[in-house]
Amino acid sequence: MRFGLLVLAAVGLVRAAPAPSSAASFYVKHLPDLDLQHTNDHPLHIYAGHLPSDPKVPSAEHSKDVQAHLYFVYTKARRTADRERVIFWFNGGPGCSSFDGLMMEVGPWRIDGKGGLKLVENGWEEYTHVVYVDQPPGTGFSYTSTDKYLHELDEAASHVVQFMKNFYAVFPELEEMDTYLSGESFAGQYIPYIADALLKTSSPSAPLRGIAIGNGWIDGRSQYPAYVDFAVEKGLIKRNSKEFDNVQKVMDRCWKALNSTKSSVNVGDCETVMNTVTDSLVTSVNGKKMCLNVYDIRLSDEFPACGMNWPPDLKDVYTYLRRKDVISALHATSKAEAWTECRGSVGQAFYTKSSPSSVTLLPGLLERGVRVMLFSGDQDYICNYLGTERLIADLTWSGEKGMGNATTVGWSVNGTDAGWWQESRNMTYVKVTGASHMVPYDVPLAGHDMILRFMQVDFAKLSGGSATLVSSKLGDEAKPISAGSETGKNGTDGGTGNGKTNTEQDKAMWEAYYNAGSAALILVIILVFIGLFLYWRSRRSAKLGRVNLPSEQEQEERIPLSTHVGAGVSRDDLEQDRDRRESEPIFDVGDDSGSEDGDKGRHRR
Repeated sequence: MRFGLLVLAAVGLVRAAPAPSSAASFYVKHLPDLDLQHTNDHPLHIYAGHLPSDPKVPSAEHSKDVQAHLYFVYTKARRTADRERVIFWFNGGPGCSSFDGLMMEVGPWRIDGKGGLKLVENGWEEYTHVVYVDQPPGTGFSYTSTDKYLHELDEAASHVVQFMKNFYAVFPELEEMDTYLSGESFAGQYIPYIADALLKTSSPSAPLRGIAIGNGWIDGRSQYPAYVDFAVEKGLIKRNSKEFDNVQKVMDRCWKALNSTKSSVNVGDCETVMNTVTDSLVTSVNGKKMCLNVYDIRLSDEFPACGMNWPPDLKDVYTYLRRKDVISALHATSKAEAWTECRGSVGQAFYTKSSPSSVTLLPGLLERGVRVMLFSGDQDYICNYLGTERLIADLTWSGEKGMGNATTVGWSVNGTDAGWWQESRNMTYVKVTGASHMVPYDVPLAGHDMILRFMQVDFAKLSGGSATLVSSKLGDEAKPISAGSETGKNGTDGGTGNGKTNTEQDKAMWEAYYNAGSAALILVIILVFIGLFLYWRSRRSAKLGRVNLPSEQEQEERIPLSTHVGAGVSRDDLEQDRDRRESEPIFDVGDDSGSEDGDKGRHRR
């Protein structure tokens, strides 16, 4: 009788305190039209899905109400660097999906032009774990009730911090790794706020080492006026012309607004400055009105899009991410609406009237030891390098203004000019040659070299991969190339043979067991031993009835650890888990009038 009570108590304990979702429940075993089994040496492992993000409702996943959930895609590092690092990536908008970064910039694949995907080199996941996050709620595959869209930057940061707590509950091994936040455009507002929030909390305890922002929207006071000067510098308009006079009148109104507002994140009277420039450049080509692409001044686009149809991959990205088999494979079925690059209703709700511009947080981050890199593609207009250089020059930290007397040095990759590099007091500024608003889209090789340098990766300790095949220099200092360089593409090179493969698989296996939730696992083991003991006693004494313990068939820890079926996992196991998830309710969070078809604004994405 006492053993029976013990069993019931143990079972009750397991049910009363459910463990967080396991890593296996987020594992993406395949992506349609992408060969993930491209190599046995350095396989690509992907996890994706939704996690609660509302800090006011930490148990949102058990609530009957529709609560905020952020969507993520986590690509594990395919190779080991000198130490493990993790990057959390955010796109901007506000309301633009981080699939921009994943599928067109720093991820492991690109659109192949045939309806599928192709693996590419120089993805940031080669040496670093990368987590792409759709935020704030409602962005991309993330969801919440439309009446719960966020309005301020500190709210968005608190949701990301809560998401990270839940993320680390599933992937606890990442919490102790060197952590970086990166992204572009309006993420220049998000990222400093998220960084500041992380430094102010003890949970999660992730060691924040740095933030990297590309063509960021950080300080309207410095960046709105740069629209005029950049246009003049690049010859888009000429001084003492009618076009210049028109723009200057708009800029005068902008200055009045800037001087009378507390927040310079988004200022209505200033948003028309860039539009006035681009409107003056509209031409007619074969009966079509054409205008400047504000994300890449080397290109033109149909008016009034002026860049919103760019990059050309975007159309196929839409098609791919709206396929039912892709949505299912990515565990994104809980979002009722179709994927949209930039959701207008999220951006319109995010008005930031009470949010100081993120530039106000940079001095504190720098002085607390967080390294900051601001990098700018020199062909971008909407968040151009002149504005970035001015906000740095006007910034005071560690008792000095701007970059001080720091030397600017040339940066080259594979013997080709990549740009200019400057460092001072934890701040790094990089002006990237020949790059647009989306730097890694245009120059992926240089972009990869840049982030590895910023994270202070010890190149001499790399055992192989693309970074060992690429030469680069800062000034006269050349990057060391390790002796163990491999040849080939996409990790399909010789590597170190099957011995290393087995070692990596063993490591991944034990990580998977750890991820599943050791406390729950121990309780299940206890129940098994109790059951065996009671069964043994029942065989010895006819007075005891047969005891049947419930069989726990949860596949929490069974993640494919190689490119083959095995290692304690079957494809049927994962099919059953996928079917279970697909049968879960899909939340209807309301119509979104701000879809891509209804929103023609130019996003800082």
